[in-house]
Amino acid sequence: MKQTSIQWCHSTVNPAMGCSGCELWPGPAQIAAAIQAELRLATDGSRQPFKSIIAQAVDGRPMSEIYRDREPIADRIGSALALTQPFRRKVADVIRRNAKCYAGLLGTMRTGRKGYADAFELPKLYPGRVAEAAQWAPPRATEIVDKPWLGGLPRLIFVSDMGDALSENVPFEYLQQEIVGHVISPHGQRHRWLWLTKRQGRMAEFGGWLNQRGIQWPNNLVPMTTVTSQRYVPRVDQLRNVPSKLRGLSLEPLFEPVDLALRGIDWVIIGGGSDVLAEPFHVEWVLPLRRQCQTEGVAFFLKQLGKYPFCAGKPFELNDKHGGDWNEWPQEWRVREFPAAFSSLVPASNPRPGKPVC
Repeated sequence: MKQTSIQWCHSTVNPAMGCSGCELWPGPAQIAAAIQAELRLATDGSRQPFKSIIAQAVDGRPMSEIYRDREPIADRIGSALALTQPFRRKVADVIRRNAKCYAGLLGTMRTGRKGYADAFELPKLYPGRVAEAAQWAPPRATEIVDKPWLGGLPRLIFVSDMGDALSENVPFEYLQQEIVGHVISPHGQRHRWLWLTKRQGRMAEFGGWLNQRGIQWPNNLVPMTTVTSQRYVPRVDQLRNVPSKLRGLSLEPLFEPVDLALRGIDWVIIGGGSDVLAEPFHVEWVLPLRRQCQTEGVAFFLKQLGKYPFCAGKPFELNDKHGGDWNEWPQEWRVREFPAAFSSLVPASNPRPGKPVC
């Protein structure tokens, strides 16, 4: 799932913990292919049966289990292929590099603990969480003292930042009762709810399911999906099918420049990865998107530059390990906007554009 943080928002809530997987949390077939590619370097072009050996080691195992047992898996493959210790470490590192989801990693480390799914790939329902969140008070001044971009907004609550409530085995009836029912409650209407998914097609189906029952998609429930590379841009078309007033995109972590059509999109969030194995994030990918948003009247929010930001082809050194302290950025990059419909109060101000740095 998409990596989010309450550092730039007000709150998060998860009516279901866990997720059935995505490009940030791949399945055994993708892991096997990645290991095979790595081992081609070890076999020196010989025709060792490493494909079947790798398949035996990972097939049928969820990513959380593969990640947890990465070193035993590497040893098993290494013993079968008589690999040296350095190459066994490479196999384990391949598994680590492909486990890019913060929620997946945290969920795997905390499997079985109170409030977490028994296995990250099998979402577990936690009714009552959204109902509790709806009771939360509007944001206090102390919550936004270091976040001026949040001034004048109601409480923003991310839904499903630690899983995906649209996973296949989560019933629509549950989503209607546990999310929509409380979002439209008198207390819930005070907040803006940002519902993130990589299953935007199923979210659109859910919207149609609601309409068939005479239930309108709440105006204060903002459907959002993640685009990490050009390959996943078609998610935007599916998101447009959600019968909502507002829609948003999360381009985080962004792995390459993307070409987007923003028709029907009201908000674009962008950022680089912040985990230990994060990919480089080039600020040059941001600037065209920012100009496009300005031209098309779409709110633009640069959340963070990530752990390994680059500018003009060179590393951009920052003290903040996530690259999220905008006081370290050139002033013209400090743009954190929200759709005007999020609040009828005074909108957050942003510095005027300056001379481009990249």
